Amino acid sequence: MNRLLINTANDELFVVLQKGNKVFHKIISSKMHHNETMLPVVDELFKENNITIQDINEFGVVIGPGSFTGIRVGISTIKAFRDAINTKAKGINNLDYLFKIANSQNKEIETVAIAGSKDSYFVAKLINGEVYKYERNLTLNKLLEVAENRPVGMFKSDENLNCFLVEQNAEVLIQCYEDSKDESLVPVYYQLSQAENEKLKRAEVSIRKASKKDVEAIYEIEKDSICVNTLTKENFESAVCDENYILLKAVCEKEVIGFVLLQKSDELNIDSIAVKKEFRNLGIASKLIAEAEKRAKKLKISTLSLEVGYKNITAYLLYKNLGFKQRRIRKRYYADGTDCIEMTKEV
Repeated sequence: MNRLLINTANDELFVVLQKGNKVFHKIISSKMHHNETMLPVVDELFKENNITIQDINEFGVVIGPGSFTGIRVGISTIKAFRDAINTKAKGINNLDYLFKIANSQNKEIETVAIAGSKDSYFVAKLINGEVYKYERNLTLNKLLEVAENRPVGMFKSDENLNCFLVEQNAEVLIQCYEDSKDESLVPVYYQLSQAENEKLKRAEVSIRKASKKDVEAIYEIEKDSICVNTLTKENFESAVCDENYILLKAVCEKEVIGFVLLQKSDELNIDSIAVKKEFRNLGIASKLIAEAEKRAKKLKISTLSLEVGYKNITAYLLYKNLGFKQRRIRKRYYADGTDCIEMTKEV
């Protein structure tokens, strides 16, 4: 098996050639001029090891996060190689790669970060046994909070952080390639696009009580969510008429873009909450939960509760950031056999 793997997402250009059981690599501190240095380095590596592009069976490329320009250079080059000889290519996430290097050298490392633009960081952390990659770049203060005063694995030193520095590693890059299932070669940036920023600025969202005419839209959002135990349309229709339930909708420009279903008992339980895909990461879920807290106070209910999938790290972190605390883990709670975390918040 012959493979060519490249990483142009970092300051250093890193090129790896796997020829049978032997592995060769070159690291060039090109100060991000990867478009000028990459092809000569690849050619040099091929000549030194008596191999040609036609001998390569598989290609791999780091698809981000990291340098916007570097990522595009790497992906476009590997796509050209792949198409020229009609063979396989896969993408490698830079945070997965960084975490695997750092954790192999120091098992205490649970957080890794790559410096982004405007004093921001791309971050991954080991949570519930999974390497969770934050969907948006974090500020320094948020990264410090996430790291919990422990060392942060990084490729490059940062005076603001307690860094555990690692060097790029050919064998680990190959392992990440073998673990990857991504053949789309779509860039990973983890930053809000201009369109998303504009949407966030102009979105005026109101939270209101839902009616029967909203059930169809709410059910479509529920179906498109990552919930395992999806509720039926009949469940929502019944909830609208049942005094033991409160169904709230989030509305933006007359469009239903999210909802929360609450069940009243000695606690106010969040049975289901979801936001329309194109409106996620804009704080809509937080607004729905804030309204749920207001309803709990009006009802003189002191505890808000919910269940979240053990592997649904995005939702788990949202609830944790909003002040919910873990009460217990319920084994095999969902239809697919996965566990859930029961969480509560005093209001």
